[in-house]
Amino acid sequence: MKAYPVAFNRLKARRTAMRQFFTIASRKIGWREFFLSRTVAWLLVGAVVLTALFKFALPLFVSTASVRTNMEDVLSSWTGARANIAGDPQISFWPHPVLTLRSVTFEGGDAAAPELLARADAIAAGFDILAALRGTPVFYDFHLINPVFKVERRLDGTFNWRRAGWMADAIADASGKSPSTARNTPIGDIEIVNGTLELTDHVTSSTHRVSTITGSVQWPTPATRMSTDLSALMNGEKVQWSVTCDEPLMLLSGRNSTFQTSFNSIPLAFSFDGNGNGSSHPFATGQLQLKAKSAGALLAWFKGDPLPPALTGSVAIDTSVTMSAQALKMDNLSLSLDDANATGVLGVAWDGARGPRIDGTLAFDRLDLTALFSSAFPLHQQPGPVNGPDMALLKQIRLDLRLSAQAASYGPTTVTDVAAGIMVENGRASIDIGDGTFAGGSISGRIALADAGAKGGQLQFALKNADLATVAASLGLTGPLPLGRGVLFVDLSTVEPLSKMTADGVSGEFRYSANNGTMVNFDVPEFERLATQGHVFNVSHAANGSFAFTRAEIVATLRKGVVELTTADISGEGRTLSLAGIIPFRNGKLALAGAIRPDDSPTSAVRFYVDGSWPSPVISPLPAVPAQP
Repeated sequence: MKAYPVAFNRLKARRTAMRQFFTIASRKIGWREFFLSRTVAWLLVGAVVLTALFKFALPLFVSTASVRTNMEDVLSSWTGARANIAGDPQISFWPHPVLTLRSVTFEGGDAAAPELLARADAIAAGFDILAALRGTPVFYDFHLINPVFKVERRLDGTFNWRRAGWMADAIADASGKSPSTARNTPIGDIEIVNGTLELTDHVTSSTHRVSTITGSVQWPTPATRMSTDLSALMNGEKVQWSVTCDEPLMLLSGRNSTFQTSFNSIPLAFSFDGNGNGSSHPFATGQLQLKAKSAGALLAWFKGDPLPPALTGSVAIDTSVTMSAQALKMDNLSLSLDDANATGVLGVAWDGARGPRIDGTLAFDRLDLTALFSSAFPLHQQPGPVNGPDMALLKQIRLDLRLSAQAASYGPTTVTDVAAGIMVENGRASIDIGDGTFAGGSISGRIALADAGAKGGQLQFALKNADLATVAASLGLTGPLPLGRGVLFVDLSTVEPLSKMTADGVSGEFRYSANNGTMVNFDVPEFERLATQGHVFNVSHAANGSFAFTRAEIVATLRKGVVELTTADISGEGRTLSLAGIIPFRNGKLALAGAIRPDDSPTSAVRFYVDGSWPSPVISPLPAVPAQP
């Protein structure tokens, strides 16, 4: 019994000490500061207790096996594939609950013959702690570490990812066919770290690989706005892609929804703002803006080849577009090719076996064909003697275009008011110029290639009622030429590959006819005087004058690198100048026999031989032949 007074006395002594302590503390720091310090102390104690609770106590109440099973079910329902988790789950409760899964795979097909669709080194996700304590965890804010997605198109056109699952639930939920709480299920941010996309198309026997995919998909719940921002490495070029959709469930359920997307890289950049759907027959309509470095650079990038160094041939498009899985139509099209601008309409249709087909009508203000052809058909890059244009593009597309231009130029030649058509089908290509104006006359023609130029081609054009002096100047021809207004017809062909074509492999015919013109730099009386002296002289010695003619007819054939003049008669001033012979391309030397014959005189003609090279050949007089009665 004596213990109680002792304990009572001790308790009384403690109370007295505490009163003295509070009295001294209140006198020194004030009651308000003192109680504030006590509050902070209790908060610190509470934080320590909560940390211990999250660190040590909560894991005792959350079953990792249950969480793992639920996570597999969630991933399977969302992807429509069978999710398998090989590694042991790891749960962290601080600063917020996070589940980390290792070695995750997604499989399709039959269970007996599984098909790998995707894999990831790790998938981490936040979860609702109260739902986890009830055994039904809800996951959000997913992090995918080193994921690899495999997408294949089979020979029958189907895809390996076309599986039932979350998409079917989303379709039913968005269409209102069944009540569901999926619309309010939290998703949060989906972070992708160092992802890879492997695309295999068995229809076209092509494969593509997109690596280093990093970014996020911001999607709070299925019924709210979704934003995607990703960067990746595609065929050696860095790309950035973003998508924004206000009603993603509508888009994925096959019903129309507005969305915006943009894609940026050095070879290609585009943006789209409109509406569409992601059903089994996807569709979109809206405004499209596209820029490409060049057609050649774009083709090289798709093939995985290094980009060509040339910067010419850039393409820019601004159009109202309607797209489906098989076709694309561009209305109110504004097209820029380098500095050339055009308006019109274009349609593109896709055929897995035959490639894309492009048809439409374009009206240009001016068109530089030199830059366009060099961009679309760059020179071969491999070492060796092969340095011709690479015509691979003609085997990969089909074209049916009607073109018009106020001015079209190729090198120094410019044609105005041009109307033309371009056809490409199975490697056969043709450009038909139906009408145009050049040198004051009308021009028409055709360029045709067989098997993308691998089996040669043909060039034909006719220039009528044109100023042939302008034609000679545009071709850089000088010297004594019969220049007037007339007709020029050219028909050339070859069966050699264009990449290996030589002058010996080209054959054809030239026809030249002019009326009431002048042969400049040709003094006929002085030429006759020098020829009658019997001495060799240069034609430039008789260049201080001109020869007015009423008609000029020239016909020449080309065979095995040699031009043969079959007819060359120039009549005027009571005389006719005639030439015949050959002009080898190999050395450019002339080998012609000529004569100047008076029209109404029995006197002998002045005969001569032309040697040397144009435009200053050497004239060798020949003995005169008496005129026949």
